[in-house]
Amino acid sequence: MSETRKTLRITSARALNPRSLRLEFSNGDVRLFDSHRLRGPAFIPLMNEEIFTKPIVTEDGKLGWEALDITCGATYIYDRSVHYDDNATAKEYVKTKREIIGERIAVILFPVMALAGIIGIVWWWLNN
Repeated sequence: MSETRKTLRITSARALNPRSLRLEFSNGDVRLFDSHRLRGPAFIPLMNEEIFTKPIVTEDGKLGWEALDITCGATYIYDRSVHYDDNATAKEYVKTKREIIGERIAVILFPVMALAGIIGIVWWWLNN
């Protein structure tokens, strides 16, 4: 009997290392979730290993963390995780080409934008 995505729930969550969680779902699947899949400013506190390694499962089957008021729905987490075999060794996170290109662009653009901001401030100060 297949469980619909609407009723999918997380039944347990356990940190395997400072960046990965082993999750069990109500449909019987065991999946590996990597913290690098969380995007947005709300998830920045999860970069702290002390916080990330203490996941909780809420009463409604969502993933949360003890120290934060953040929860993620089971379907959201399921779609961003991979099948996990307890007998296999967890693989390291491998960046996608898009992430690699984004990092390279950021490394180039950040100093350029910072310099442009400084020049703009100096220009404004000299002309006012």
